[in-house]
Amino acid sequence: MSFFDRKKKDNDDNYSDLNNPSYQNPQPDQNNFDQAQSQFNDAPAGMGTQFAPNNQDFNNDNGNFYFDQNQAQQPVQPQGPAAAPQQPMDGNEEWQYTEQDLQNTLDQSADLKAQLRSQLLADRSYCNHVLRNAASDQIDERKQASDRITEINASLKEWFGTDEMANEIYMDQNSDYYVFADDLAVNPDGDVSKMWQQLTRTLADKGLLANAITVTYNDDVDQTWLNYQNAGFVDGNAFLINMYNELQGRNLNTPVTPAEIPFDADYRVQHVSDKVDKILDANDKLVMEVSRNMNHQLQIIRHYKDSNLLSRDIFDVNGVISATQFYDHRNANKVVRENFYRQDGTLVLIKSYTADEPYIQLFSEGNVLISTFDSDEDLIIWWLKNQALKQTNATIFVSINSEYYKKLLSLRDNGFEVIPIVMKQSENAEVVSDLIEGKDKVNAVLAGSDQVNTYLNKNSKNKLDITTLKDIDTPIYKE
Repeated sequence: MSFFDRKKKDNDDNYSDLNNPSYQNPQPDQNNFDQAQSQFNDAPAGMGTQFAPNNQDFNNDNGNFYFDQNQAQQPVQPQGPAAAPQQPMDGNEEWQYTEQDLQNTLDQSADLKAQLRSQLLADRSYCNHVLRNAASDQIDERKQASDRITEINASLKEWFGTDEMANEIYMDQNSDYYVFADDLAVNPDGDVSKMWQQLTRTLADKGLLANAITVTYNDDVDQTWLNYQNAGFVDGNAFLINMYNELQGRNLNTPVTPAEIPFDADYRVQHVSDKVDKILDANDKLVMEVSRNMNHQLQIIRHYKDSNLLSRDIFDVNGVISATQFYDHRNANKVVRENFYRQDGTLVLIKSYTADEPYIQLFSEGNVLISTFDSDEDLIIWWLKNQALKQTNATIFVSINSEYYKKLLSLRDNGFEVIPIVMKQSENAEVVSDLIEGKDKVNAVLAGSDQVNTYLNKNSKNKLDITTLKDIDTPIYKE
């Protein structure tokens, strides 16, 4: 089914057949374009190394405004000497009424033009969305959208003198929306919390919500997400997908048995604090150092030999071993390998920091090697395509400050829509420059403010669809 047929199928009053020039396409007013372009801008409208107002009908006689035909006429006065003295008019009420009628007509005209502008830009946004997502072999759909854009641009030039206006981004009700974040900060700064709130409100105004994707190893990520929901940063119905939680099977709700400390008969315990114990052998040499969380659950076990740190076992929120880090025996500050485990104890991932092994090795539950990766970015892209977003029509919002932003753009080759978020034009200057120059072939952006919108719209060398995120008063976040 084509993009346009799908719109018909959904019977969405917002959009109709692109070949029917009589339809209307109401969308929220889009006033975020360069003020120099139109006089109608103001119309209402890790761990270790990993880790219109009144739209009344009126008669403008093809644009020629006229005065009320029912106005009282001035009587003809008799001429000559017999004429009676002429009585003066009682004030200026007649021309005042006419002037008010004219003003009302002009106001209605401005309202209708603002509505028309919004509808034309919304329709062009949808056509651009079709072009971004239609496969290269969907020739008819692409031609239909291109022809419609030409028609829309002609109408914009006729009524507003230019078609150089930024569309808002078309939000497809049939898409799933995700916000990609490298990690969730436990105590996000004001800029980060504001971004989440603005995104949430903007999508909510369109009847949508965005789930979140994070890709950093973080045992506290689920609790942090709950804190974000309680603070109103994100929608209470939105969910979070974390790559390590998924790969390690933490979300399968299977029964797990917390780990126990390996203990020999000749070991003895030396209490250091409420949360830390040292395990010594019969010769009083340090064998292990055990750390627990506030719930007295295992958190980290450090293994020693001859006072040298050999490895570190990391336990997840369920008290199950999650990862082991191995250290260079010559340098206790250098991790040479990391193993990651599923909840059942099977090995899922190896990260090697030596030259004689692949950087990342991914294993099946039967301990069969699935694939190797040369970088974290390659693993993330593989996971998004083959697991997290498999068989999903997804749009991904990602901050241009993300470490993985550039790599995520490659997902467009697999049918995913990737839309960057630019909160400030001064941030990440090199990436913003590439965006403006068109090097990354980005044609849709979420702007953090009207100032960013105007900056991008003025300076971009390719046409962008730009939606300005709804502004908010940001509360102070406390964990």
